[in-house]
Amino acid sequence: MQVSNLLTEGVNLMFLGMGSVFVFLTVLVLAMSAVAYLVRTLFKDDSREIVSPQLVIPQTETEGGELIAVIAAAINRYRAK
Repeated sequence: MQVSNLLTEGVNLMFLGMGSVFVFLTVLVLAMSAVAYLVRTLFKDDSREIVSPQLVIPQTETEGGELIAVIAAAINRYRAK
């Protein structure tokens, strides 16, 4: 066989493989979308609780300072060994 024939066969095989993977992934995405749609429609849950957002308490300067002091003490103790 000549090199051009081998290259042509290689390119054909490459497109066949890539095409089959693309078709498989497309079918997989469509199937998952269909299942998600069925689950949403069959198991519709309207009894959701309305939850108010929690109040976020900002960290004060003293808490950060205490944490830094504890970390610094741990590093000093580790280095002293």
